[in-house]
Amino acid sequence: PLGVGKQQHEQEQPDPEDMPQPSPHPVLFSPACAQMLAHTKNRRGFTLLELVIVCLLITISLAFSVPSLRQALVVDQLAASSRRVIALIREVRLLAAQEQQPYLIHFDLDRKKIWYHPDIPKSEQEKEQTTSLPGFQLSSSVRLQDIQTGTTEKKRTGTVALWINRQGYMEQTILHLADERDNVISLVISPFLSTIKAHDTYINLE
Repeated sequence: PLGVGKQQHEQEQPDPEDMPQPSPHPVLFSPACAQMLAHTKNRRGFTLLELVIVCLLITISLAFSVPSLRQALVVDQLAASSRRVIALIREVRLLAAQEQQPYLIHFDLDRKKIWYHPDIPKSEQEKEQTTSLPGFQLSSSVRLQDIQTGTTEKKRTGTVALWINRQGYMEQTILHLADERDNVISLVISPFLSTIKAHDTYINLE
């Protein structure tokens, strides 16, 4: 009986080939999708000539842009150095007025260093120790071209000291900063006002 039941069960199972198969339906695409597929089929790689032309155009573009970029960076360093000099002079004049104490600002035209200190008697050894005094050194691409005051001649080398009295007043002074390409910024210092005018041309003291 068990064998008969197993045969009947195998006979009742339908043959997969006799089962009805679902009829295939066509796959529909939108016009945009069909256009994308057609474009994908028509795509091809770049030829060697095209790659050479692109590399040549990039090289020509860099050849023209790099000098302009370097010039912009140099000019920016000159402008930044001018702003630092202006800020330092204003700070020292404000200190002199607040403390009711004369100050000296030193400009070393050869080493491109600027520092300041109160105008009090010091020994020769203390005068030589300028590294611990507040101030800064100009960047390598910027230099102090010359300095001229109302009572002194134009100086291009050595050290120049500008004296500020206890009211914050000082002589009318013109400083000229220059860079490697001889771009110049003139700083015109007013004797009584904290205003310092910057000009991008060389100006002489009248």
